[in-house]
Amino acid sequence: MEEKISVIIPVYNDEKYLKQCIESVLTQSYRNLEVILVDDGSTDATPAICEDFRRQDDRIRVIYKQNEGVGASRNTGLAMATGDYILFIDHDDWLLEDHIQKLYDLLKKNQADIAIGNFSGFLEKKKVFLFYINEGQYFEKNYTPSEWFEIEYESEYNLSQVFVVPWGKLYRASLFKNIVYPTDTKVEDDLTTWKVYLLADKISYQNEPSYVHRVMSESVTGHVNQIDVYPLEAVTERIALFKLLGIDTTKEEKAYYWRLILCRDNALKEGNVIKYRDALQKIAILQKFHKMSN
Repeated sequence: MEEKISVIIPVYNDEKYLKQCIESVLTQSYRNLEVILVDDGSTDATPAICEDFRRQDDRIRVIYKQNEGVGASRNTGLAMATGDYILFIDHDDWLLEDHIQKLYDLLKKNQADIAIGNFSGFLEKKKVFLFYINEGQYFEKNYTPSEWFEIEYESEYNLSQVFVVPWGKLYRASLFKNIVYPTDTKVEDDLTTWKVYLLADKISYQNEPSYVHRVMSESVTGHVNQIDVYPLEAVTERIALFKLLGIDTTKEEKAYYWRLILCRDNALKEGNVIKYRDALQKIAILQKFHKMSN
Protein backbone atom coordinates (compact mmCIF):
# COMPACT_ATOMS: atom_id res chain seq x y z
CA MET A 1 0.00 0.00 0.00
CA GLU A 2 1.36 3.41 -0.97
CA GLU A 3 1.89 5.91 1.81
CA LYS A 4 -0.71 8.66 1.93
CA ILE A 5 0.17 12.18 0.82
CA SER A 6 -1.94 15.13 1.93
CA VAL A 7 -2.20 17.77 -0.80
CA ILE A 8 -3.25 21.13 0.65
CA ILE A 9 -4.77 23.72 -1.69
CA PRO A 10 -5.73 27.11 -0.19
CA VAL A 11 -8.43 28.53 -2.48
CA TYR A 12 -10.03 31.95 -2.77
CA ASN A 13 -12.15 33.45 -5.56
CA ASP A 14 -10.49 31.43 -8.30
CA GLU A 15 -13.35 30.19 -10.45
CA LYS A 16 -11.26 30.75 -13.59
CA TYR A 17 -8.22 28.55 -12.84
CA LEU A 18 -9.17 26.27 -9.95
CA LYS A 19 -10.53 23.46 -12.11
CA GLN A 20 -7.20 23.05 -13.95
CA CYS A 21 -5.35 23.03 -10.64
CA ILE A 22 -7.53 20.35 -9.03
CA GLU A 23 -7.62 18.17 -12.13
CA SER A 24 -3.82 18.22 -12.30
CA VAL A 25 -3.76 16.81 -8.76
CA LEU A 26 -6.44 14.16 -9.29
CA THR A 27 -4.71 12.84 -12.42
CA GLN A 28 -1.33 12.40 -10.73
CA SER A 29 0.38 9.07 -11.35
CA TYR A 30 0.75 8.77 -7.56
CA ARG A 31 -2.76 7.82 -6.47
CA ASN A 32 -2.91 7.58 -2.67
CA LEU A 33 -3.76 11.21 -2.06
CA GLU A 34 -5.84 13.18 0.38
CA VAL A 35 -6.74 16.46 -1.35
CA ILE A 36 -7.70 19.21 1.10
CA LEU A 37 -9.40 22.28 -0.36
CA VAL A 38 -9.52 25.16 2.12
CA ASP A 39 -11.91 27.84 0.89
CA ASP A 40 -11.02 31.19 2.45
CA GLY A 41 -14.42 32.83 2.24
CA SER A 42 -14.81 32.91 -1.54
CA THR A 43 -17.63 35.04 -2.96
CA ASP A 44 -17.62 33.70 -6.54
CA ALA A 45 -18.29 30.22 -7.98
CA THR A 46 -15.28 28.68 -6.21
CA PRO A 47 -17.37 26.83 -3.55
CA ALA A 48 -19.53 25.24 -6.26
CA ILE A 49 -16.41 24.04 -8.07
CA CYS A 50 -15.09 22.53 -4.84
CA GLU A 51 -18.38 20.71 -4.24
CA ASP A 52 -18.47 19.35 -7.79
CA PHE A 53 -15.04 17.82 -7.35
CA ARG A 54 -15.89 16.45 -3.90
CA ARG A 55 -18.84 14.56 -5.40
CA GLN A 56 -16.62 13.17 -8.17
CA ASP A 57 -13.66 11.95 -6.10
CA ASP A 58 -13.74 10.61 -2.54
CA ARG A 59 -10.11 11.66 -2.01
CA ILE A 60 -11.24 15.28 -1.75
CA ARG A 61 -12.06 17.02 1.51
CA VAL A 62 -13.39 20.59 1.61
CA ILE A 63 -13.56 23.08 4.44
CA TYR A 64 -15.10 26.55 4.31
CA LYS A 65 -13.86 29.32 6.57
CA GLN A 66 -14.05 33.07 6.91
CA ASN A 67 -11.56 35.14 4.95
CA GLU A 68 -8.29 35.29 6.89
CA GLY A 69 -5.61 34.95 4.23
CA VAL A 70 -3.47 32.16 2.79
CA GLY A 71 -1.46 31.66 5.99
CA ALA A 72 -4.59 30.79 7.95
CA SER A 73 -5.70 28.48 5.12
CA ARG A 74 -2.39 26.59 5.23
CA ASN A 75 -2.76 26.22 9.00
CA THR A 76 -6.30 24.87 8.59
CA GLY A 77 -5.16 22.40 5.95
CA LEU A 78 -2.30 21.18 8.10
CA ALA A 79 -4.68 20.67 11.04
CA MET A 80 -6.91 18.50 8.82
CA ALA A 81 -4.12 16.51 7.17
CA THR A 82 -3.86 12.80 7.98
CA GLY A 83 -1.18 11.84 5.43
CA ASP A 84 2.39 10.69 5.98
CA TYR A 85 3.59 13.55 3.81
CA ILE A 86 2.50 17.10 3.00
CA LEU A 87 2.46 18.83 -0.38
CA PHE A 88 1.19 22.34 -1.14
CA ILE A 89 -0.10 23.72 -4.41
CA ASP A 90 -1.43 27.24 -5.05
CA HIS A 91 -4.97 27.34 -6.44
CA ASP A 92 -4.03 28.90 -9.81
CA ASP A 93 -0.98 26.70 -10.48
CA TRP A 94 -0.88 23.15 -11.84
CA LEU A 95 1.22 19.99 -11.71
CA LEU A 96 2.69 17.80 -14.41
CA GLU A 97 1.26 14.30 -13.99
CA ASP A 98 4.37 12.78 -12.37
CA HIS A 99 5.17 15.70 -10.04
CA ILE A 100 4.23 13.90 -6.83
CA GLN A 101 5.66 10.53 -7.87
CA LYS A 102 9.03 12.05 -8.71
CA LEU A 103 9.25 13.89 -5.41
CA TYR A 104 8.18 10.78 -3.49
CA ASP A 105 10.74 8.59 -5.28
CA LEU A 106 13.47 11.17 -4.65
CA LEU A 107 12.62 11.38 -0.96
CA LYS A 108 12.47 7.61 -0.45
CA LYS A 109 15.60 6.87 -2.48
CA ASN A 110 17.66 9.26 -0.39
CA GLN A 111 15.82 8.70 2.92
CA ALA A 112 15.29 12.45 3.06
CA ASP A 113 12.84 14.51 5.07
CA ILE A 114 12.07 16.97 2.27
CA ALA A 115 12.16 16.44 -1.50
CA ILE A 116 12.32 19.58 -3.64
CA GLY A 117 11.84 20.13 -7.36
CA ASN A 118 12.08 23.14 -9.62
CA PHE A 119 9.27 24.77 -11.59
CA SER A 120 8.33 26.59 -14.78
CA GLY A 121 6.54 29.90 -14.90
CA PHE A 122 3.51 30.74 -17.00
CA LEU A 123 2.84 34.40 -17.80
CA GLU A 124 -0.94 34.47 -17.88
CA LYS A 125 -1.28 37.79 -19.71
CA LYS A 126 1.10 36.83 -22.53
CA LYS A 127 0.27 33.09 -22.46
CA VAL A 128 3.94 32.13 -22.55
CA PHE A 129 6.06 29.83 -20.41
CA LEU A 130 9.21 30.79 -18.52
CA PHE A 131 11.86 28.07 -18.35
CA TYR A 132 14.70 28.34 -15.85
CA ILE A 133 16.35 25.01 -16.73
CA ASN A 134 17.70 23.96 -20.11
CA GLU A 135 17.87 20.44 -21.50
CA GLY A 136 20.81 18.53 -20.09
CA GLN A 137 20.92 20.46 -16.79
CA TYR A 138 19.20 17.81 -14.68
CA PHE A 139 20.94 16.79 -11.49
CA GLU A 140 20.10 15.49 -8.03
CA LYS A 141 21.84 16.51 -4.84
CA ASN A 142 21.41 15.95 -1.11
CA TYR A 143 21.89 18.72 1.42
CA THR A 144 22.04 19.18 5.15
CA PRO A 145 19.94 22.18 6.24
CA SER A 146 23.04 24.39 6.58
CA GLU A 147 24.23 23.35 3.11
CA TRP A 148 20.80 24.10 1.64
CA PHE A 149 20.91 27.60 3.13
CA GLU A 150 24.11 28.21 1.17
CA ILE A 151 22.04 28.48 -2.03
CA GLU A 152 19.25 30.56 -0.51
CA TYR A 153 20.06 33.62 -2.62
CA GLU A 154 21.30 31.87 -5.78
CA SER A 155 19.84 33.23 -9.02
CA GLU A 156 20.90 30.24 -11.16
CA TYR A 157 17.89 28.04 -12.02
CA ASN A 158 15.81 30.58 -10.06
CA LEU A 159 16.85 28.75 -6.89
CA SER A 160 16.19 31.76 -4.67
CA GLN A 161 12.46 31.47 -5.38
CA VAL A 162 12.55 27.68 -5.18
CA PHE A 163 14.02 28.11 -1.69
CA VAL A 164 11.30 30.44 -0.38
CA VAL A 165 8.00 29.09 -1.68
CA PRO A 166 6.12 26.32 0.21
CA TRP A 167 5.01 24.55 -2.99
CA GLY A 168 7.07 22.29 -5.25
CA LYS A 169 8.12 20.22 -2.24
CA LEU A 170 7.19 17.00 -0.47
CA TYR A 171 7.61 17.14 3.31
CA ARG A 172 7.43 14.53 6.03
CA ALA A 173 4.26 15.48 7.88
CA SER A 174 6.01 15.32 11.26
CA LEU A 175 8.03 18.43 10.34
CA PHE A 176 4.88 20.53 10.69
CA LYS A 177 4.09 19.50 14.25
CA ASN A 178 4.77 22.98 15.63
CA ILE A 179 4.86 25.04 12.43
CA VAL A 180 2.32 27.85 12.17
CA TYR A 181 2.04 30.18 9.19
CA PRO A 182 1.55 33.87 10.09
CA THR A 183 -1.97 35.18 9.55
CA ASP A 184 -1.32 38.92 9.80
CA THR A 185 0.99 39.39 6.80
CA LYS A 186 0.42 39.69 3.05
CA VAL A 187 3.17 37.18 2.21
CA GLU A 188 3.79 34.28 4.59
CA ASP A 189 6.30 32.00 2.87
CA ASP A 190 9.60 33.76 3.64
CA LEU A 191 8.62 33.88 7.29
CA THR A 192 7.96 30.14 7.50
CA THR A 193 9.49 27.82 4.88
CA TRP A 194 13.05 28.18 6.18
CA LYS A 195 12.01 26.99 9.65
CA VAL A 196 10.76 23.71 8.17
CA TYR A 197 14.19 23.22 6.55
CA LEU A 198 15.92 23.56 9.91
CA LEU A 199 13.78 20.76 11.34
CA ALA A 200 14.89 18.36 8.59
CA ASP A 201 18.00 16.16 8.70
CA LYS A 202 18.34 15.69 4.93
CA ILE A 203 16.97 17.67 2.01
CA SER A 204 16.99 16.20 -1.52
CA TYR A 205 16.78 18.39 -4.60
CA GLN A 206 16.20 17.52 -8.25
CA ASN A 207 16.85 20.14 -10.91
CA GLU A 208 13.76 19.42 -12.96
CA PRO A 209 10.54 21.44 -13.39
CA SER A 210 7.38 19.45 -12.78
CA TYR A 211 5.33 22.27 -11.23
CA VAL A 212 3.88 25.19 -13.22
CA HIS A 213 3.50 28.51 -11.42
CA ARG A 214 1.02 30.90 -13.00
CA VAL A 215 2.23 34.51 -12.85
CA MET A 216 -0.48 37.16 -12.92
CA SER A 217 -0.29 40.90 -12.35
CA GLU A 218 -3.15 40.63 -9.87
CA SER A 219 -1.32 38.01 -7.77
CA VAL A 220 -0.10 38.79 -4.27
CA THR A 221 3.46 39.45 -5.39
CA GLY A 222 2.16 41.58 -8.22
CA HIS A 223 0.59 44.27 -6.07
CA VAL A 224 2.19 44.26 -2.60
CA ASN A 225 5.19 46.34 -1.58
CA GLN A 226 8.63 44.81 -1.91
CA ILE A 227 9.03 45.05 1.85
CA ASP A 228 6.11 42.61 2.17
CA VAL A 229 7.65 40.21 -0.35
CA TYR A 230 11.06 40.54 1.36
CA PRO A 231 10.18 41.00 5.05
CA LEU A 232 12.99 42.30 7.21
CA GLU A 233 11.82 40.24 10.19
CA ALA A 234 12.43 36.97 8.32
CA VAL A 235 16.12 37.75 8.00
CA THR A 236 16.27 39.05 11.57
CA GLU A 237 14.90 35.73 12.84
CA ARG A 238 17.29 33.73 10.66
CA ILE A 239 20.33 35.64 11.88
CA ALA A 240 19.32 35.12 15.51
CA LEU A 241 18.74 31.38 15.13
CA PHE A 242 21.79 30.85 12.92
CA LYS A 243 24.00 32.50 15.52
CA LEU A 244 22.66 30.13 18.17
CA LEU A 245 23.14 27.13 15.86
CA GLY A 246 26.62 28.11 14.74
CA ILE A 247 25.59 28.57 11.09
CA ASP A 248 27.41 31.22 9.05
CA THR A 249 25.34 34.42 8.77
CA THR A 250 27.39 36.33 6.17
CA LYS A 251 24.78 36.05 3.41
CA GLU A 252 21.94 36.80 5.82
CA GLU A 253 23.69 39.95 7.04
CA LYS A 254 23.98 41.20 3.47
CA ALA A 255 20.31 40.37 2.90
CA TYR A 256 19.37 42.23 6.06
CA TYR A 257 21.13 45.37 4.88
CA TRP A 258 19.53 45.15 1.42
CA ARG A 259 16.07 44.76 2.95
CA LEU A 260 16.76 47.60 5.37
CA ILE A 261 17.35 49.87 2.37
CA LEU A 262 13.96 48.73 1.01
CA CYS A 263 12.35 49.63 4.34
CA ARG A 264 13.95 53.08 4.27
CA ASP A 265 12.86 53.82 0.71
CA ASN A 266 9.32 52.53 1.26
CA ALA A 267 8.91 54.53 4.47
CA LEU A 268 10.03 57.68 2.68
CA LYS A 269 7.59 56.99 -0.17
CA GLU A 270 4.71 56.48 2.28
CA GLY A 271 5.69 59.46 4.43
CA ASN A 272 6.17 57.29 7.53
CA VAL A 273 8.69 59.41 9.44
CA ILE A 274 9.06 56.98 12.38
CA LYS A 275 9.89 53.96 10.18
CA TYR A 276 12.10 56.10 7.95
CA ARG A 277 14.21 57.40 10.84
CA ASP A 278 14.36 53.96 12.44
CA ALA A 279 15.76 52.53 9.20
CA LEU A 280 18.24 55.42 8.91
CA GLN A 281 19.43 54.75 12.46
CA LYS A 282 20.05 51.07 11.80
CA ILE A 283 21.80 51.82 8.52
CA ALA A 284 24.08 54.32 10.26
CA ILE A 285 24.99 51.77 12.94
CA LEU A 286 25.79 49.08 10.36
CA GLN A 287 27.86 51.49 8.30
CA LYS A 288 29.82 52.56 11.37
CA PHE A 289 30.74 49.03 12.52
CA HIS A 290 30.76 47.07 9.27
CA LYS A 291 31.40 49.80 6.70
CA MET A 292 28.39 48.70 4.65
CA SER A 293 27.26 51.09 1.94
CA ASN A 294 24.57 51.41 -0.68
